[in-house]
Amino acid sequence: MEKDRKLKLFISYSHRDEEPYVEEFKKHIAPLKENGLIEEWYDRKILPGEDYQSKIDNNLENADIICLFISANFLSSESCRQEKEKALELRKKKGISVIPIILSPCGWLDDKDICKLLALPTDGKPILSFQNRDEAWYNIYNGLKKIIEKGIKIKQLRIRKEFELFLQDTEMFMKAHSHKERVFIDDIFVYPELDKYDDLKEYEKKMSSEELLKNITDYPKIVIAGEGQSGKTTLCKMIFKELRKKNFVPVYISDKENKFRGKIENKILKSLNEQYENVDINEIDKGNIVPILDDFHFAVNKEKILKDLTVYPRCIVIVDEIFSLNIKDEKLIGSFSYFRIRELSPSLRYELIKNWVTLTDKSNDVEIYKDIDEKIELTNAILGKTISKGILPSYPFFILSAIVTYETFAMPLNQEITSQGYCYQALIYFYLRKQGVKNDEIDIYINFLTELSFYFYKAKKNELSPEDFTSFMRSYLEKYNLPIREEILLKNLSQIILVDNLNNYSFHYPYLYYYFVAKYLVEHIEDKEIKREIEKIINNLHIDENAYIAVFMTHHSKSVDILDEIEANALILFDKYKPATLTRDEVKFFDEQVNTIVKAALPPATIMPEKERAERLKMQDEIEQSPKDMEEKEKSEEYDPLEKELRRAIRTVEVMGCIIKNRAGSLEKTKIEEIFNEGVNVYLRILSGFFNYIKSEDGQKSVIDFLSKRLEKIIKEREEGKRKLSEEKLKEISRIIFWNINFFVVYGVIQKIIHSLGSNKLIEIIKKSCDEINTPASFLVKHGILMWYNKNLQIDELANGINKKDFSEIAKRTLQLMVVNHCVLHPINYRDRQRIEAKLGIPAVKLPRLAKKNYK
Repeated sequence: MEKDRKLKLFISYSHRDEEPYVEEFKKHIAPLKENGLIEEWYDRKILPGEDYQSKIDNNLENADIICLFISANFLSSESCRQEKEKALELRKKKGISVIPIILSPCGWLDDKDICKLLALPTDGKPILSFQNRDEAWYNIYNGLKKIIEKGIKIKQLRIRKEFELFLQDTEMFMKAHSHKERVFIDDIFVYPELDKYDDLKEYEKKMSSEELLKNITDYPKIVIAGEGQSGKTTLCKMIFKELRKKNFVPVYISDKENKFRGKIENKILKSLNEQYENVDINEIDKGNIVPILDDFHFAVNKEKILKDLTVYPRCIVIVDEIFSLNIKDEKLIGSFSYFRIRELSPSLRYELIKNWVTLTDKSNDVEIYKDIDEKIELTNAILGKTISKGILPSYPFFILSAIVTYETFAMPLNQEITSQGYCYQALIYFYLRKQGVKNDEIDIYINFLTELSFYFYKAKKNELSPEDFTSFMRSYLEKYNLPIREEILLKNLSQIILVDNLNNYSFHYPYLYYYFVAKYLVEHIEDKEIKREIEKIINNLHIDENAYIAVFMTHHSKSVDILDEIEANALILFDKYKPATLTRDEVKFFDEQVNTIVKAALPPATIMPEKERAERLKMQDEIEQSPKDMEEKEKSEEYDPLEKELRRAIRTVEVMGCIIKNRAGSLEKTKIEEIFNEGVNVYLRILSGFFNYIKSEDGQKSVIDFLSKRLEKIIKEREEGKRKLSEEKLKEISRIIFWNINFFVVYGVIQKIIHSLGSNKLIEIIKKSCDEINTPASFLVKHGILMWYNKNLQIDELANGINKKDFSEIAKRTLQLMVVNHCVLHPINYRDRQRIEAKLGIPAVKLPRLAKKNYK
């Protein structure tokens, strides 16, 4: 954290006073400049052509000391008045020194702002009143020198090497990267988003923590809340570094074990000496010191500590919950600004994973994108995003833990658990070991949690009352020996079992509950009652809880019974339809409308993949943050029969995809092929059912009529008073919309198959299965998986495929859109673009050229 050690001194003056005062001042401060203590700036340093006001504003903003050259000219100047107000604002925000230098007799004592400041020369005697002006400047020099020496001491404070390491420490990820010896925070950090709350602790807005750090001087007192593993301490470290850059003296204090007992002033002094070299707290104004109190929710006497901290104009308090500051004196907490750390959005997850991936020495963009996309799919699966809203919060800790555990740590031998299942197990073991649980005791805790989860499951409750928990403990102790006292057990399980403020018991995160329920079910699979329970779960995969439990059961076991039950359920989904093939005969009715469907075109060469990815991630951000209406509906199970069947089909295939991806090396090839083929067929039967509806004239008419009425209403609302479209024209537009929507349904189903069932670990099996099916639909699936998972675009084979007799126009258009989508998201060179245009009949978007002008 080395920096320029000079202090920046800004001179604010009236141009009428430039001669002789500014020139004389520069002469007298020459020794301070030569000794490398200061660097002065005033507006005569602005060069011709530079933005005059911008230069003044930037130098004023970055100044350590601002000298106001006070005279009647200064007091009567509007620009000087503005600079004075900005200087005083910076003094309040950043604690910089603002020094009035009185040039000549004037009414400065009647200026309500300036009169409060200690002026130079001594007692505010004007320079013009001195018989010898050099005496006046020497007086100013000595006064200024004291301020500069004090400022330099703060600026030159060095952070101890041990604490520098702490500020960069990524803890368990420090030595976890296979291509980098040590991973530091600055290598991978992404700024999390925050929820900002108003004075009443009501949600106000969302903002980036980067914005908070940039404008941190606007928030003198801050409370930041975040649950366990949300990145609170890492954010503390970033705040510490930012404050130090701004020449504050941040002091980091964490006292979880002692619960902040004792005088906070002593803790600040102790931490200051541990974090800085050769520091004397008496030489630092309290306005420069910023205490950062991490894990403050553990403090036993919060109110007293906050009272003691009032001597510091700034402080930052880190807690687990916004409402955990239960303070009687409202004045103490009324001055705080409140923030809560949000989970990482898809955009920020992408940024974090990209930061991790690019620590390697890979230079090939395609390989980098392949690595990023694989890790995003892995983390989305572990976070539970592939099935629904998720079962694990998307905090950096969990994302990086998933990547590191999956890639780096060796799994125990002779276990049925999948590698993804092992990621969850590793997190559970991490919690237990962090609490000091010994290796030979872990089995006791695992058994306890397994039995407790099934108790929750049978009771159909998300939380247990104290009476419920007592009842469970009674039944557990009748059945098992528990050689650990209950209070110690619960203390050690505090990261897994949450006891809330209402004294109810629940699993801290959903994945913990699903992990242990599934474990119980597979361990008791021979029990008839449990078998019936498993059948019930698999028969109702449209319910998210059942889908998650089914996935976790396959993590714990490759039991043939479970796999057969899932397959049997898949076979009866939409079984009155045959799988769609997308051959010419099957979709002749659709091919007849092909001219109404939008044509895919290659993007201009100037469109960068990173930009397109960012745009798509923004859309994903919005989808993830959308209201949880579907969650509420899912819990109430209010579906019409078709919707329920469709949801059940989608969830079943997602579960099947999880099985073959996680068991890619432990299931027999024939079993993987069976599951893959049946998963594909479920979606293609759905597509057949869709075709069955849209090819009927009645079906087409009812939808087109509906679209016409909606269009008419929209046009009427938006273009009131304009000429109306005829009914015939409305019908024509509606027909175009209808067939384009249908086309995107086909495209969407193929994409769903690709991402639900595709994997780079299954390429050979998928190629064999799709070649055996040998339909345009299976051709699209195969090449979609090759494009996404292998980043492999086989232009010649694609060209041969689309030119076959039975390859429908709709299948061809779908393939062209898939290719364009691939080209948009990955770098494609000029030669390959030319081949794609020529062989696959995909035109390129031509950007308009600027007209050439002749100049004379």
